[in-house]
Parts: sequence; C-alpha cells; structure tokens
Amino acid sequence: MNYELLGRKIRQQRKEKKYTLEQLAEKLNVSTTFIGQIERAKGIPSLETLVKIANILEISTDSLLFGDLNSKSGNNHFIKKVAELTETFTPDEKELLLKTIEIINEYRNSAE
Repeated sequence: MNYELLGRKIRQQRKEKKYTLEQLAEKLNVSTTFIGQIERAKGIPSLETLVKIANILEISTDSLLFGDLNSKSGNNHFIKKVAELTETFTPDEKELLLKTIEIINEYRNSAE
C-alpha cells in the first residue's frame, strides 16, 4: 500500500472540496494532527476512518486506494478540469480545441 499516494489523494480531494484540516477533522471526530499525519503518510487510517474520509470527501474508497487504473496518475483530475472548462463551448469551439490538441500531438511525434 502506498500511503504517500493515499495521503496526497486525500489532501487533493480535501482541498477540492475546500475543507480545512480542522473542518475535516471535526467531521471525522479526530484531531487535526491525525489528519495531517495521514496526508503526510506519517499515520495510517483504520479502514473505518478511511471509509468515513471517502464519504465526507465524496470519493470512492477504491479511487483513494488505487486511483484510476485506466489512466496515469493525475489524468483523472486533468480530464475533469478540461470537461468543466469546456462545458459551455459550442460544437465549433470543441472541434477547434480538438484540432489544436491533434496538431500539438503531431508536432511532438515528429520531434521524436
């Protein structure tokens, strides 16, 4: 088990939900020190605490423990962010973005 990765995921999700250490600790009925230790991989949460953290942060426990097995670490956040930013794009704007990405990819491939 990679506790450093687990801690980073918890911290990232906590910040995305705009929770402070104090707010998360209060919801879990634990100390802020303990949450900080979990996020820095200096403390290991029990299974019960891990499930509570996942529920409060609205993320699945498997996502916390294993991440997205179908993508590289961090891709899931990137894809979500792109989806949010392009949600109001027109079909033409989406097509332009896709073509831009394809051009960048072609350039990268030709440079190798």
